[in-house]
Amino acid sequence: MNNPAFQFVAPEIMTKLASIKPYVLVILTKGENYGLSDTPRIIQSEHLPYIFEQRRDNHMVLTMPIMDNDTKFAAVAVYNTTDKEEVKRLMDKDPAIVAGVFDYEIVTGMGLPGDKLP
Repeated sequence: MNNPAFQFVAPEIMTKLASIKPYVLVILTKGENYGLSDTPRIIQSEHLPYIFEQRRDNHMVLTMPIMDNDTKFAAVAVYNTTDKEEVKRLMDKDPAIVAGVFDYEIVTGMGLPGDKLP
């Protein structure tokens, strides 16, 4: 790949970058109803099964809850698509989104296929 935007990148890294692929990322934030008494039930009995259904169907390939309580961020997810509208449709059906426990933002990111957590 001979791209002037990458003029300072070493050739061995360029070889790896040749396989980089776009993904849709979702950033979940704490919604207006996050602190209500029903939040744990919604997350555990409705949201989590919905998330695992998306993983089973290969829509979502990675999800990471954020453990820091002093931030507005709740989780990050990576979807196996470049179609933001498809992900929006999936997110709008999430029971925790519907209940106002979470809000979300959808962005496009890049990743190397085959990357995994240790």
